[in-house]
Amino acid sequence: MTTTTRPTPTVSVLAEHVSDHLSVFVVAEDTDAKRPANGGLRLLNYPSDEACIADGERLAGLMTHKHDLYGTGFAGGKIVARAKEPAAVKDELINVTAELLKSLDGVMITGCDLNTSLEDMERLTELTPHVLAAVGSPVDASAATAHGTLGAVEAVLESELKDAKPGRALVHGCGAVGGTVAQTLVEHGWTVFTVDLSRERAGFPGATPLPQGCPWWELKLDLLLPCSISGLINAEMASALRVTSVVPAANAPFQSPQLADALRQRGIRVLPDPLVNAGAVIADSIERFSPDAWKDAGAKDVYAFVREEVRRRATDYLNQRDQGLSVGAALNEVAAAPATDPIGLSFGDAA
Repeated sequence: MTTTTRPTPTVSVLAEHVSDHLSVFVVAEDTDAKRPANGGLRLLNYPSDEACIADGERLAGLMTHKHDLYGTGFAGGKIVARAKEPAAVKDELINVTAELLKSLDGVMITGCDLNTSLEDMERLTELTPHVLAAVGSPVDASAATAHGTLGAVEAVLESELKDAKPGRALVHGCGAVGGTVAQTLVEHGWTVFTVDLSRERAGFPGATPLPQGCPWWELKLDLLLPCSISGLINAEMASALRVTSVVPAANAPFQSPQLADALRQRGIRVLPDPLVNAGAVIADSIERFSPDAWKDAGAKDVYAFVREEVRRRATDYLNQRDQGLSVGAALNEVAAAPATDPIGLSFGDAA
């Protein structure tokens, strides 16, 4: 078997707006409107423009990996915005972002991310067509990510949830993604521990919310599902983990990749996060490349498609790992071929 490593595309700032109170940077691969970059609009109080751009480059690189892995038809990109008072600049942010997207003439397409909402995307869509956020659709991007995560869970369980023996799981972060994952596991009879800053989100019926400060990483678990922040798991936590599988919906949940490798050396299955959390970009591919099928489809149809695609690719990845391939080599083996039609067209064919 011959394994080839794909060169990592370079990402850079394609367009920017800088002022005293708001900076916005479109960071993406060098591409064109035939294969537009795709990534959400993130608004944070970054310490500096340099830190904002660095995060944009990191996130755009992750998006590149995810798009290439699933063959979405997009290049990698991200829009990152910096403001001391994020809530106070929303109107200006929408207007500035619309102008930047117009200036790029279809090279970049955006959607929701941290501190931006579907309502923001609805307003942005009124100003520019370069938005994919399921506006006016019953599909929810976060729900798509959650269903993709459930597909990855089924891959590590080697069974559909309805047929799997219930075990013990911990979901860290019970927002739009983690909350759906946790509730689904509870519905299938799992013992689910939850960790979230909001006791209300963590304490839904059937869940076991853990108090703040509880060393959750010391629990004996079948599944650990990081669905909150990047860099959640440090060296101390990783060394203490007693878990069969880690299925991360969060981007880069380990403080360093070496921690995930150390867990794998202990026999713990750790799925790479771009393999798990691709539900939203798969949905974007359907919306972009199969617009008629997208218009006629129900949310359940899209979620089922996402879940099956992630399950299938995660299963292939685990099979490659079982045959002795490294993480990188296994991902290369299961990644979509560059010349393959966008995955969204498969939904159109099926519909």
